[in-house]
Amino acid sequence: MEFKFDPKQLYQQEAIASVVDLFEGQPADADALEVNLQGALPASNGQTSFDIASEVGAIGNNLLLDQEALLQNLQAVQDRNGLEVVSELAGGALDFDIEMETGTGKTYVYLRTIFELAQRYNFRKFVILVPSTPIKEGVSTSIELMAKHFKELYAEPFDATVYSGSSAEEVQSFATSTSVQIMVMSIHALRGDKNTRVIHQARDKLNGLRPIDYLKSTRPVVIMDEPQNMESLLSQSAVGELDPLCTLRYSATHRKTRNVVYRLDPVDAHDLGLVKQIVVAEALQRGADAAPYVKLLSVRNDKSFVARLELAVRKGSDGSIERKAVVYRPGRDTSDLARLTGNSAYEGWLINELSIEPESVELFPHGWMQAGEILGGSNDWVYREMIRETIREHLRKETMLRQLGIKVLSLFFVDKVASFLGEGYDNSTANGDFVRWFDEIFREERAKSAQWAALLPDDPQDYRRAYFSVLKGKKGQHDTFKDTSGTTAADDDAYELIMRNKAQLLDEKEPVRFIFSHSALREGWDNPNIFQICALREMGEAAERRQTIGRGLRLPVNQTGERVADRGVAQLTVVANESYREFADSLQKEYRDSGVSIGLVRVGEFAKIMTVDEETGEEKRLGFAGSKLIWDELVERNFLDTEGRVMATFRPETLGFTLGPKPDFFWPEDDMVQVMIDCRIERLVKTQRKRVQRKLNKEIYTSPWFEDFWRTISGRTTYRVKLDRERVIEESINKIAAEQPIQPLRVQVTRAGVKLVRGGAKTAETATRSAALAGTYELPDIIGELQEATSLTRKTLVDVLTGSGKLNEFIGNPNDFIAMVKRILLNVVATAVQEGVQYEKISGYVYELRELQADGAEARDLFMDRVYEAQSFKDGKTDFNYIQIDSDGAAAPERQFAKLLDSREDVKFFMKLPDKFKIETPVGPYNPDWAIIKQDGDGMDRIYMIRETKSTLDESKRRPTENAKIKAASEHFKQLGIGSETTAGYAVSIPGNWNL
Repeated sequence: MEFKFDPKQLYQQEAIASVVDLFEGQPADADALEVNLQGALPASNGQTSFDIASEVGAIGNNLLLDQEALLQNLQAVQDRNGLEVVSELAGGALDFDIEMETGTGKTYVYLRTIFELAQRYNFRKFVILVPSTPIKEGVSTSIELMAKHFKELYAEPFDATVYSGSSAEEVQSFATSTSVQIMVMSIHALRGDKNTRVIHQARDKLNGLRPIDYLKSTRPVVIMDEPQNMESLLSQSAVGELDPLCTLRYSATHRKTRNVVYRLDPVDAHDLGLVKQIVVAEALQRGADAAPYVKLLSVRNDKSFVARLELAVRKGSDGSIERKAVVYRPGRDTSDLARLTGNSAYEGWLINELSIEPESVELFPHGWMQAGEILGGSNDWVYREMIRETIREHLRKETMLRQLGIKVLSLFFVDKVASFLGEGYDNSTANGDFVRWFDEIFREERAKSAQWAALLPDDPQDYRRAYFSVLKGKKGQHDTFKDTSGTTAADDDAYELIMRNKAQLLDEKEPVRFIFSHSALREGWDNPNIFQICALREMGEAAERRQTIGRGLRLPVNQTGERVADRGVAQLTVVANESYREFADSLQKEYRDSGVSIGLVRVGEFAKIMTVDEETGEEKRLGFAGSKLIWDELVERNFLDTEGRVMATFRPETLGFTLGPKPDFFWPEDDMVQVMIDCRIERLVKTQRKRVQRKLNKEIYTSPWFEDFWRTISGRTTYRVKLDRERVIEESINKIAAEQPIQPLRVQVTRAGVKLVRGGAKTAETATRSAALAGTYELPDIIGELQEATSLTRKTLVDVLTGSGKLNEFIGNPNDFIAMVKRILLNVVATAVQEGVQYEKISGYVYELRELQADGAEARDLFMDRVYEAQSFKDGKTDFNYIQIDSDGAAAPERQFAKLLDSREDVKFFMKLPDKFKIETPVGPYNPDWAIIKQDGDGMDRIYMIRETKSTLDESKRRPTENAKIKAASEHFKQLGIGSETTAGYAVSIPGNWNL
């Protein structure tokens, strides 16, 4: 299998642009410019310094922007991304944080950022720092998998190496090469001194210099993968040894944030459909414990020893028994468990001693037990049922997805290796409890369905495999396996098939489908086609739920290597021995403990809502400042508390709900309500009990009347655009003239080198020379750049530029001037395109009937909070029993409209148009909402209609792109002859004016 990568993922492009735009204004030919300027400026006092870069012939990165310019760029990036805008660089350093949720392609983003930085600014040297060997292996594998993709996207030759430390000379080619160089390195290779690390030792083959001298001479861009694991002072000083141009820190969770430039948190990732939907299946013991039950939760010694245990406690209200967390403090609480719980089943059980290294307690008569360990209860029965539920869910998914070319994998986390291997030593001889139960239950469940038996007919042993750390046996003896934490070097061999042979495991020809592992819970270990995760051990308290689901969050891939984002397919089922509510609450706590505001509405939450600039008419994001105005007002109106928690007064599920009167600033109520709904933990984690599977009325799609209907509404058109050249020129000139003057660049030469600064002269410094840039800089091809971005003719561009009267600003600051003109031209052209579009019917269909029939027959899992159950499904009035709704709440226009269509007698048929039904418009593809067949007043003719549900007909309250798509769709369907003389074929429907 060859993995395929989509270069047009908008969120990834935004993450890349957020970093690249930090260096806006940096000239691509910085090296040549610095040499020219050094000679052009008056001589200094003749100060010289030892230059290692010159001695070794290093080709390095050269940053000419000063910190003030970089801060301005950072502030612009933060505002557009809805992040709090900083007033200064954190720590005065060029350390930038990029926060991306697990499974969203963090590695792809930073690797592609490398090529963008090379292309835009000629940065050539990059060091990727990782905290562990598995992540180093994962990054190396990713580079191999993506190499062909990047070579197709960029004309940049590049070399990627993994620093081993065994050969000091491997840094020489990195430093002296003129091509893009990527070095992957573990932080452990840097930490230390000449006595412990090769990288700090002087080498004869390096002219007596150290390998670190070669690396630092290039001023590399340092990319830190999972930097929260490299926060120690020793690690930070080791990074500083590289003398980086800047550090780019990529993680899902930063323990300490610096200058945040981009954030894609779990809520964003789920809303955008970038990761699987999490579904919780419960396997719980019901009823009271028949034997003494003890689970040690934790042992702490902050001010004094404290143990938390889960015990079977007798309730004082009715005498019933329930499991409950109990705190035991030596010297203050009784050590007699019977008295501590009021439960006589614990008669004679005593707590003798506590320990925190490791966390454990000594119980009489049992002995020592570790944190997370359980005594009593019915664990064997619960674990058997968890295995059964996982197998059952796997077989169901296998039935759904085999026809789509998607291989299904299930992952079991076990409490200890012996539970799998028993007295055996490999997969074929394993006889532990979990293996015996798995094989037995697999045969039982498979026998319940002929389809399941045909899908997986072989011995259960062929479908399961365990990955544990190996202790190599002596000659003639078998290897042995051991329990590990998942964080040591001993674990590394356990991940061969997952990490290095990922494509093999995803191949349908590879029989393995069920994976057992003891401790795969760490960064770098995952597989996109894990659909079920079963934790056959107790969930701990230290972020274990988040780490567990992180192993299977990535979107699945099919046999051609393409990602499948369909929400009805991309679902991860977690089989847990706790309730859905307990799992969701604990997961939410884990996210919050790690700094992710799950379940809270943050101050910048509304920043990505689109608005229109009143001065320029451009569509843009609201930004952090606008979001804060909204947030403060919602707190004032008691819809949020000061922590961002949604209050009980927020009840969007009730008809007629409103956030109150509009204040004197931007108040997009519908968008605000949806943002607040999407912040709920229930959006991320759903219970299996609320899952439903849609059913198709197959007879509809094969009926002659539907065939006529579908071929009519799915016809193709083409459009052409007629631009008014004179109007484009006039509007562009006026908007450019209205822009604020662009400050000229100046150059400062100090002992540290050359810096470009915006604006006038700076405060004088010792050994600093300053001069205007104009006249010493080779100007870029402004016409060529603008023509490539806008597709306007050279003559039109020349007329715009000369007519603006601002070419002197181009000479003073070319990069900023080009960016400003490009932005204005794109906006003017977009407006002109929308007004000048003309459609014409052509042959073919936007979505073939046979595609609809095939896609409709595929099983899809939906959830009750996002569907409308059609009451008229059995009457053949709609194609599916459950209709997917894009918004939550009873007041959502789509839900109201579906209910109306379902009940109206003159509506003979209605359907929600599939996502693949898209028409082309000048502002991108457009997917209309509803297709309807309505009977006219006399009951003779049937009228075909397309409707788009919105909350308002007021165009000023909708985004320009929305209006452009609506206008284009109206012209498109008009050419298809849809509608009648009295009824529009295409129209917008809103509550109170449904346009039927």
